[in-house]
Amino acid sequence: MLKIIRTAVLTAVATALVAAPASAGCQPVGAVGTGVTEGIAKLMAEAALKNVIEGKGMKPSGEIKMKCEAGTLYTECSAHRMGCK
Repeated sequence: MLKIIRTAVLTAVATALVAAPASAGCQPVGAVGTGVTEGIAKLMAEAALKNVIEGKGMKPSGEIKMKCEAGTLYTECSAHRMGCK
């Protein structure tokens, strides 16, 4: 149950980051991905992050910071990176 709530909160945060108006300069951007293995979860998180940055009309800047947590049935990874106008 806690995992479902945490996933819902992370999804809401990622959605808020997409919906937030882009300001001049750089800002942090984040996305979440899940998969049966850590490799798939990382791939999904990186793809989601790329889509969020492109959707905001930004260019990626810096390294991707990835944090993964293994669950009972799947692994969840969150990816963060700076996006610049």
